[in-house]
Amino acid sequence: MAFDVRKILEQLETGAPAEPGVPTWQQESWDRSEEFFAALVAAHVGRGAPLKSRVGQHYDFFHDAVVRHANTDRIALRHYDRRSGWQVLGYRQLHEQAARRATEWARQGVKAGAKVCLLYPVGSELLISLAAALGLGASVSLLLPQGRRFIANRLATLEPDHIATEPHQTLLVAGFEKKVLQSRGQAAPAFTSHTFKPEEPVGLLFSPLVEPSGTPAVLTAEDAWRGALVDGLLTFGLGPGEHLCAPGYHPLQHLPAFLLTTLLRGATYLHLELADLEANPALLTEHPVRALGVTPALRDLLLRARLPLKNVAHWFRNPEEPIDWLAWRAWVKQCGMAAVPSANVLVDGAAGGAVLASPRQVRDLHAEAPPAAGRSWALRDVNMSGQHAPGDLGVFTLLPDKERPPGYVVLTRAYGVYHYGGPRTARRDGRVYPGAEVARAIEQLPFVRAATVMQAPTGGVAGHYRQVLLVFTGTQKPNESAWMQEIRRCLELQMGGEHLPDRTEFIPLYARRVKGRVDEEWCRSQYLTGALHRKSSDPLFRSLTELRGHLLEKDGAGV
Repeated sequence: MAFDVRKILEQLETGAPAEPGVPTWQQESWDRSEEFFAALVAAHVGRGAPLKSRVGQHYDFFHDAVVRHANTDRIALRHYDRRSGWQVLGYRQLHEQAARRATEWARQGVKAGAKVCLLYPVGSELLISLAAALGLGASVSLLLPQGRRFIANRLATLEPDHIATEPHQTLLVAGFEKKVLQSRGQAAPAFTSHTFKPEEPVGLLFSPLVEPSGTPAVLTAEDAWRGALVDGLLTFGLGPGEHLCAPGYHPLQHLPAFLLTTLLRGATYLHLELADLEANPALLTEHPVRALGVTPALRDLLLRARLPLKNVAHWFRNPEEPIDWLAWRAWVKQCGMAAVPSANVLVDGAAGGAVLASPRQVRDLHAEAPPAAGRSWALRDVNMSGQHAPGDLGVFTLLPDKERPPGYVVLTRAYGVYHYGGPRTARRDGRVYPGAEVARAIEQLPFVRAATVMQAPTGGVAGHYRQVLLVFTGTQKPNESAWMQEIRRCLELQMGGEHLPDRTEFIPLYARRVKGRVDEEWCRSQYLTGALHRKSSDPLFRSLTELRGHLLEKDGAGV
């Protein structure tokens, strides 16, 4: 049976399922992906300018995502600045400025295959630089200008050929100053956009879904282009000029996927910071939103503001975030979203876009999360043996999986319905918490004798954990209030505020060490069994700690 994209779109637009469970077309797209994408391309182009890319053969992102829309008056990016109000970047401006920037960069040595790290906040400069880098055939990495140690560790791992950032951010790239590109925007455009082969990397992304943390994952041209095509047309249902908005969604997880999705469709990415919405929630209602991503933080903010959302065509949530049924249902009722289609969508930018996605439907809150349309996948053994799952519970694994990071999402299947079952390992909303980096960052503080991070189950929603920072202070005189302020200040400066732990425990003992390193397994078992708490208040152990302190710190140096 051929894929009738018109009927698929009609079914998605009505928000009413034609059948229970996963639609037949979505199931067939998993096994017949080539036919599926051929049908999507024809529907995507419609009466618009033709695509230069050919599925499975070659991809020109600059042409398909920028040049095709350069003669229109549509907006590529709309973002809010607290000082200047709404800022817009049109496709015509994007084309001109990205072409000038690409020409400048080419003269500075940027060429196809070069590793270019883009260090910007979400905004016009990021989008222009992304377009310029893809136009030159570079492999891009994204980092936000926050957390000096966080950035330094990733730059050391990546070893980029070039870095693009704003002049006032160069302090964050200490040691890599000679690799910073100059972007004055004065060169006359003179370059030919690069055409990627399917297996060529368009990105080396520091996805927070990849374990171990800080490992760059390869995003191929095939994955990036196909993911943007499916998400733009089906997952988010974007039309030319329509807005995709996801306040509070993690940039390193969801970009550049969201940006490529909107650009390929000639749509608009609407960027709002949660802090700005906290000050003025009505900002969210000033423009019609085709697809709105809602996090628990945004949900709670809107609940407090009692703000009705009459400008939203459909909304989606990340199934990896804790599902507070009462809060979600209260939000749906209070904000008038009961008759608005919704979906569960898990996006992995390093895989090109949505990897799990339920069809948009008008229905009650749910935990269904089938594999996204067009994805080739397998359900593998949860013990990571590599074999297929013997039953209907396993680790969702994208295929081919040889060059991909290991899967971590547990899916369950019952009567043709797929449910998100949580991460295979302890994570924070699906993202890997860089515990080792956090511990090393605060070990530089004078009152810290050792530190480690461990995960403790919340006891609430299955698969959700708290990140607990254990700080061993030895014989230091307790001053927890001041210590907490120092730790917070240190982590915000070195790692970024998002990496603050959920809980911090000060332990007036010395940690066990093995070959000079903290024995993390000992710390974990001692904490979870309550042994550290008992030892901290036991007179014998307090005396032993005093003795160890005299021996270890006789020269006044911390250990």
